[in-house]
Amino acid sequence: KKALPPWPGSPGSRQASGSPRSCGDDLVPCLEPFPEGLGPLTVRSTRLRAGDITVLHLDACAGGIVRLDRRLFCRSKALRALEARLERRDAWTRRPSGGGSTSSTAPAASTASAPPLSPSSSSSLSSAVGIDGAIAGNGVASTAAAAGSIEGSSAVGSACYLDLRISPPHVVNLPVHVCEALGLPPEEEVHFAWVCPVPFEGGQGGETSGQSSPVSKHGADSEADLASDSTAVGDEVDQEDPDVSFLTVGGYIYFRLDLLSARAIRFSPSGALQFSSPRRWEPRWTKRLVQQGRFQPITARKWVSAGARYLCWVRPDEPLPDVCGRTKHLAHHGGFAFLFHGLEEPDTDQRDRYFAIVAEPDLARGERASSVAPDIVRCTTSLPFNLMETPRGHSTAQLEKLLELARRERWALVRHLLAEYPHFAAEKDAKGITLLHICAERNIMDAELLTSLKDHGSEWESTDDLGRTPESLASRSFRALARTIWGLSPDLFEDPEGWFRFWDRNANGVLEPEELGHALASAYHCDDVAVQWVKSYVNVNHRSGVDQANVLGPRGLLHMLQTSEEFAGLRQKRKPPLFLGRDGPLRESDHVCLLHLEDQLERLRGEYGWQAGKPAPRQALPLPLPAPSPEGSADPEERMRTARGILGFTFEQTRGLSGHAWRGGFRIDFAGQQGLDDGGLTKAWAAEIAFALWGDNVLFDARPPGVFFKPDDVETLPLDGVQVPSVDIYSWTGRFVAYALYQRCLVDCRLCAWAFRFLSRAGSPRHFFHSRCATPEWDDSHEGEDSMLADLASLDHTVANNLWRVRHEMSEEDLRWLDFTCAGVELEPGGGDRQVTGADKAVYVRLFCTFLLKQRCQTNLQAFVTGFFDVLPARLLQGIPEEGVLRLLAGRAEVSDLQLSELEAIVVPAGLVPTKLRDHPKLREATRWFFQSVRAGDHAFRTRLLEFWLGVGRLPLAGVATLRPRPRLQIMVQADGPRGVKRIASWQEDRLPEGHTCGNELWLALPESYAQLHAKLHLAVENFEAGFALR
Repeated sequence: KKALPPWPGSPGSRQASGSPRSCGDDLVPCLEPFPEGLGPLTVRSTRLRAGDITVLHLDACAGGIVRLDRRLFCRSKALRALEARLERRDAWTRRPSGGGSTSSTAPAASTASAPPLSPSSSSSLSSAVGIDGAIAGNGVASTAAAAGSIEGSSAVGSACYLDLRISPPHVVNLPVHVCEALGLPPEEEVHFAWVCPVPFEGGQGGETSGQSSPVSKHGADSEADLASDSTAVGDEVDQEDPDVSFLTVGGYIYFRLDLLSARAIRFSPSGALQFSSPRRWEPRWTKRLVQQGRFQPITARKWVSAGARYLCWVRPDEPLPDVCGRTKHLAHHGGFAFLFHGLEEPDTDQRDRYFAIVAEPDLARGERASSVAPDIVRCTTSLPFNLMETPRGHSTAQLEKLLELARRERWALVRHLLAEYPHFAAEKDAKGITLLHICAERNIMDAELLTSLKDHGSEWESTDDLGRTPESLASRSFRALARTIWGLSPDLFEDPEGWFRFWDRNANGVLEPEELGHALASAYHCDDVAVQWVKSYVNVNHRSGVDQANVLGPRGLLHMLQTSEEFAGLRQKRKPPLFLGRDGPLRESDHVCLLHLEDQLERLRGEYGWQAGKPAPRQALPLPLPAPSPEGSADPEERMRTARGILGFTFEQTRGLSGHAWRGGFRIDFAGQQGLDDGGLTKAWAAEIAFALWGDNVLFDARPPGVFFKPDDVETLPLDGVQVPSVDIYSWTGRFVAYALYQRCLVDCRLCAWAFRFLSRAGSPRHFFHSRCATPEWDDSHEGEDSMLADLASLDHTVANNLWRVRHEMSEEDLRWLDFTCAGVELEPGGGDRQVTGADKAVYVRLFCTFLLKQRCQTNLQAFVTGFFDVLPARLLQGIPEEGVLRLLAGRAEVSDLQLSELEAIVVPAGLVPTKLRDHPKLREATRWFFQSVRAGDHAFRTRLLEFWLGVGRLPLAGVATLRPRPRLQIMVQADGPRGVKRIASWQEDRLPEGHTCGNELWLALPESYAQLHAKLHLAVENFEAGFALR
């Protein structure tokens, strides 16, 4: 387990030193329960007035002692009850009425943490030395002025009083409107200090007790007052009263020459005092502040039950020494430090911590909500007191009676009891069952009753001991009625149209990304992490929103949700990976754009004399190359050796050619292969080059979805036994990819999709990334962050999923095991010594992504882009999907029955040869047997057949109809008489089929039976060599 992170600005945090403000402005609120978080807290006005507090001792660095007169306890019933409790605990300090030395049966100031005080004399009690004098002189209001009244009125004649510790004062620097709301003069210098609670004898945190109070039965994170939830004061004291809370938990006083106001604290989810995640509290700081008497015993039960024993208010910009002894400022807006051991004991478990206020608090927030008198506010926000005591167990018996009447469907009596006990609408019996559970189970379609339950706090998501909710017990009609009453969304799968209308808040027929995120999160009952998962999914996959047709259509969002494994896991409360490393569905608009790109490429090819199915034009450069491996794909190592040889020969002959020469094209001439290159040889050459480039990890690094460029520090790569500059190879790779696209070659391109996203953005000047230090293109928002992770997923979806979990799912404890490095490289200066925390995990994720996407391989990636645009102009890529080039190169790897039907429709009858005999029954029968045999084959066979027939084992992305030249099936027969056919002499029935990839033709001997055709076709397809026919 790693220690808590240091405070910002310390040497361990590796941040540049600066003004005190820079040490706290980067903190963010932490809402974890104590001790992993603190608060939020809000402040409340008390009844304390000027003259109620007298200063006895005040030091600008160590704090001091203030005295409260016992007469103020007569002002309210709550204070009188507390007075009686203090009397029983003997917490009062007593002074003889005639003056003289102070005596006390339980001196409040003589705790283990308080410094010795000089005795106060009667003459000093009458002095009127103000607090500001001591502060201005940076000294002590000592015994000569030790009992100066803040207002000037003393406590002479008082028999009993309380002495409380206060922190060192600090100047109030709140905005003017906050000061005015707090009743503080904004034009004058006002100070504030923290007042420690009444140190009851034997308190929970004291050294003499050694025991902790029992844990509060209400839970540690209740919204109730800190005092009512956590203090040691008994149940007979009204702990909701702000005066009681001020004295038993602590609070703040604001003063100038007199007391201006005093305020108590309490828990509040919307409180103005919000605190950072815990940070390490150094032992050297403990020693200094203990000597000053700053640490006081904790009286809050919530904190004591978590092991904390002493508390100290850390004033704003508290000067404390760092490891080198230099003074550093801690907590710009102040904070609280907690010790989990005795004052004289070491912090062996390293649990001591502090929480800094994260931003300038708006303390006026609570004042606006409570501008009326406290008693009036109390009546409007609290339940009334019971006027008479009820018998023990009466409420439980009445609840059981109500639920039994509901089971018997005695609804008149149910309504009567519910009117008498409206809080029963939300209460559960011993098995966790509520009245709403019974109504749902019995399908009670009573809108009036359900509305009453909802108005009195009944929860639709309430679960019983078996984990059942009213929704899970209800019928479809009951759910629809209840969802309407509770104002919930209709069920997505039961009423998708109503669900769409409910979430279409703008009534524009489109669910915007924000609306869609909330809608899906509600439909799947997501927790906080799952909600963020859904929002990220929407940002990645539906950035423009969805209309009703794309939700309810046959292949719309609803269909995807019903068949998606990821959303099925989400329904089971699992967090599936957000990025799956596979291509998403291609939208119709994207499909149209890619068809347009193919048309543009066809026109460009025509300008240089290229025609589909025709020999290479005369100006094409001859490219003599060694023959492919005779072993085909049966021996990958042998094939890689020959393919790498083909790559080496091609590279040496073409590396110096211009882009214009590449567009003029090449005429491939494999050694030992007869015939002209009508397109088939170019396909085979492109397949061999692709295998040589991306078939292993010699020239590219492996990534989960494919391969990517080597890091920039790899300057040379081996090619056919020669070391070649890596930028030359990657620039040439860009040219090859562009040429393969230009020649409409389908290749097994394993290059990661990020290379093509970068290529697409590089074609637009506003996206071109010239410098490692340039501003990232991703917005500093949740949407921009999701877009950044989606880009990383196109490079490595595993790392992208891990970083998403770092950003949204990992706990603070898990984050501490990470530092600001990636693959051994520091993401920032000193990153190896900087731990990742909840406050800076977003920065870590952004630096990690930027390093992998734009810095690690920047030079090599730029070389690839430059080479591509040498061959094809950038204007061709405008308007197409970012991964469109990759999709066109890769085509469709799967060959479905539907695609086979499309292929059959193209071949029959227009592609049957001989043309004059295409309608003959023998040819049609042979054709039917052929496609029957193909459909009977598995995916591997279908892929091999395409490679045998078309030269590549995949179909164009735009569909079978875009194949050029058109596929043809030639049955090797000739006419025999007016109506007969016979085999060509050279093509007897035992001859195997042949594939002629230049013209996309397959030649087939006339079979005698389906079994004969099936056997011969499978023998030929499964044993052909490197795309050439087996003879």
